[in-house]
Order: sequence, then C-alpha cells, then structure tokens
Amino acid sequence: MKKPLHFICLMGLFGTSLFTNAQSLKLERYILVTDTITDEGATFEASSDDAEQENDAMDALFDDDLDAGWEGAPEDQNILTTGLRFRNIHIPQGATIDSAHVILHAHEGKTADDVSEILIWGEASDNAQTYDENSLITDRPSTNATTQWVVDEDWSIWQPYKTVDISYIIQEIVNRGGWQEGNALAVVLQGQNQGPSDFENAREFMSFENIKDPEDTDGNVNGDGQNHPENRPQLVVYYSVENVMTSNKILVTDTITDEGATFEASSDDAEQENDAIDALFDDDLDAGWEGAPEDQNILTTGLRFRNLPIPADASIDSAFIKLWAHEGKTADDVAELLMWAEATDSAVTFDENNLITDRTPTTNQLTWVVDEDWDIWQGYSSPNIGAMIQEVVDRPGWKYGNAIAIILQGQNQGPSDFENAREFMSFENIKDPEDTDGNVNGDGQNHPENRPELIIYYSSRSSVGVVSVPAIRTFKVYPNPATDQAQLVLPVDESGNVMVYNLQGQLVNSLTSVSGNVALNTSDLETGLYIIQANFNGTQYTSRLVIQK
Repeated sequence: MKKPLHFICLMGLFGTSLFTNAQSLKLERYILVTDTITDEGATFEASSDDAEQENDAMDALFDDDLDAGWEGAPEDQNILTTGLRFRNIHIPQGATIDSAHVILHAHEGKTADDVSEILIWGEASDNAQTYDENSLITDRPSTNATTQWVVDEDWSIWQPYKTVDISYIIQEIVNRGGWQEGNALAVVLQGQNQGPSDFENAREFMSFENIKDPEDTDGNVNGDGQNHPENRPQLVVYYSVENVMTSNKILVTDTITDEGATFEASSDDAEQENDAIDALFDDDLDAGWEGAPEDQNILTTGLRFRNLPIPADASIDSAFIKLWAHEGKTADDVAELLMWAEATDSAVTFDENNLITDRTPTTNQLTWVVDEDWDIWQGYSSPNIGAMIQEVVDRPGWKYGNAIAIILQGQNQGPSDFENAREFMSFENIKDPEDTDGNVNGDGQNHPENRPELIIYYSSRSSVGVVSVPAIRTFKVYPNPATDQAQLVLPVDESGNVMVYNLQGQLVNSLTSVSGNVALNTSDLETGLYIIQANFNGTQYTSRLVIQK
C-alpha cells in the first residue's frame, strides 16, 4: 500500500551540490496482505504478518485491530502483545540507522490515565518469518536492543501516533551477518504487568486486515481497514549508507601509463568528434559545436553511471546531470545539446572501436540549450532528465545495481564566430595539461569531487530517497535526530557559511562567518529530514539532520 511520499528536492537547481558522501534515504513500509480468507460468508484480504497474543496464548491473526499493553481489572488481568512483520526492507547490511519509529492509528479513544507500558524489541533474526497460531510471539528470539514506550497521552480514534525511537533495534537487525537487502524484520510491542488497575492500560490500533469493523453498523465507520488501508501500521526508517556509497560513484576501471606516469582512468566516460571517438582518457570532456568556418565539428560526450541502487518499481520524480566547468564561457557561446539515455537494461562501458552515437537512444530526449555564462571550476546542472531515466528503469530487464549511460550530443549549429561547446571535468584523475604550478583548482587529480554527477530523486514501494553520484565531504552533527538544537562540528578552522535546506530545497536557516563547534537552533524546524551545507573558501561540506518533535 503506497502512501503519498516526500522527495528530497535540493541540488543542482541551485547551481550547488547539497549531497553527502552517503545516500540520504527514508523508508516507509506498510504490511501488505498475504491471504484472502472467508469469515461469516464474506471474503476479505488478511495478513499473517501481524498477530496478537494474550498472556501465553495466541489471540488473533485476523482482526480489525490490535492491542498492546495491560488489562488490569482485578478479575481479568492480561498482558497483551502485538507482533508486526515488515517485508521487503530495502536497507543494505550495515547501513547507519539515523532514526526509526512505527506509526499506529488509534482504533479506540483513550485518556492519558490509561497509561500503557510497552516494551519494544525486534526479532533477532536475519529474515523474520510470518506469524501462525501455533507459535507465540514472545517465543521469538529478542534483540539485545529494547526500549520502553510509556503511552500516557490522550488518543483520539482514527488518529496517528508514533512510537518512541527504535533506531537501535533496527540497527542491530541490519548489522546481522545474515541480513540482506529485501529481507523482512519483525517489531514486537510487548505489554507489561502493571498490577491491578481501574483503567484499561492498553492501546488499540488498526491492524493490517481489510476487515469490516464489527462496530460498523451504518457502513461509514472512518477507521475500518476495508475503507482506510492507509491507517495500517507503518514502519518509518531514516538511514544512510556510508560504507556502500563507493559502489555508487563513478569508479576507475583502468590504471594506465602515459609519458611515464601511471594514473587512474575510467572508460565510463568518452568523447566523440563527428564520427570518431576522440578520447577515452582525458582531463576534460567537450559537448556541443565548434563552428569556425574552417573547422566545424560536432562534439558528443557519453557518461556511464554504474551500480545505481534504484529498484525496478521506482517512480522517478526528477533527475539531473551536474557538470563542473573546465573552461570559462560567455552566454554568447550557445551550445545546443541533445540529451538522451541509452535504451538498454544495463549500459556497458565505452571503448575506442564503437561510436557513442551508435548506441540505441531512449524515446524520451530533450535539448539543453546552454546559453549562460560558465565560470571555470563551478558546477552547472542540466534540465530535468527524469523521463529518460524512468524509461530505462521501466525496462523489463532493469535491475537494482544496473548501469545507465547518458549522452550529451552536440548539434550542427552552422558557421559561428563563437565556440558553441562547453568543456567540463572528466572522470579521470589526470593532471591538467595546463597545470604548470601544481595548483590548478579543477584538475581531476586534486578535485575528484568535480567529476560529472548523476542525481536522481525517486520513490518506490519500499523507499524514497536520493542517489547522488559521486559525493562530497561531510561533517558531524549531533544529536541526530534533534529537537530544538543541534551541534555542528565544522571540519575547517577558518570562517565559513552554513545553510540549512528542507526537502523542497528551500533555505530555512543560515549562519555566516562561523567555525569550530557551532550551535544550530532547530526549534522552528518541523519534523523531517534536512540537508546542511557548509562552505569554506569554495570547498563544500554536507551533512544530514533529522528533526523529531
């Protein structure tokens, strides 16, 4: 069941990269139905991925609500425990869990006096199995990480309520040696014996069943699962993937020797002049048109991005290529670039014997008319290429981890007094030929962060996030998640500027001329994920901050 999703919409639209050296992702996961059953002559969807236990007996697999907590009446005292299994969790092994919680929708109103003490733990299993009526929830192995959730607030029927943070529990599970991306995990809400009570110290919330509410006598009860599957329990995890990000960068594929020097190089970028491959290994790439009457040439660049962690069911919200200028240009140097992706399930690397333009183009294409000033070593973003990325991802053979090739094909613009081409950094760590003093800012050897970058914003049934390839420098932010204030440990002693962006790319806070350990007031920020960018003399650092209120 898919819920409206929030996208991280920052980046190249602003001419500045806002990404860390890790993916910043949010996973939202509902339990999906696993069965169709018949009860009292009616057939409905049901799930054995949620279950309820009363004391030492399974109480229900298929019900319209779930209970967790304590029934404390002197004549009827019961511990109520709920198990929730979430399937297809696309979080890599060893990912860093920034925060996590479960959202529950109340199935009955409660007052703050109905205090429910609930112990939350995870199943210590590589891949949690579904529930059945013959095995107790509490017999499952427990994670070492647990947390106490004392629910002492009013609950209004059908309204959502969030558990305390369970990030340590999720962290322990995804750190297991046998955990694999796409596995299932189970979260248990176990009631505690609170002693005799005049209150019903338990909370009731919507289950995953699409079952007609037993109390629905007029056909219009707001909260029953049949009408409101979006009220099913939901697992929300904010996580990052530091140790996996290197597989998403454009990595070198060769080590070559030129004029006695050995250096890293990549055949994942290439340049073509007219109908001949011009260069596989170079410090810059050219795309556009050289229009001098005596020397007219179409310049085309191919960029291949490997190991893209985008699932086959992804919906591409938007995508961009970001390039760093290798030569300054004026707005008069208009370059008309036809952009397309290679229509293949997984693009192969470039070579000197096959033209870039002989590759099969996607149906979705666009023309990028570059008619703005470019300053050397600065970053510039293409128009939105999301439609062509979507076309590739929609191919039957697309798989998580495949490669995509993006082509920037120059057009014949006729004779011109201007050089209607743009030059930008390549993937090579090659010394710039014009670097005579050893300190040219833009050469690949010194600034690999200026390599071309593919930025994709996407959602799927299992996650929502950003792929940013390659990445830039980070700094420490704590506490994370934060409420009213966070500390920024800035990595440079010199004075710099800090900017905070929300998920829509809007600047929501900024600090100027700061250094060292800096306090950031977050009291006015709403719950969610934010990107913090720090700039020091043109060098950029980025980190993520989760706000929880």
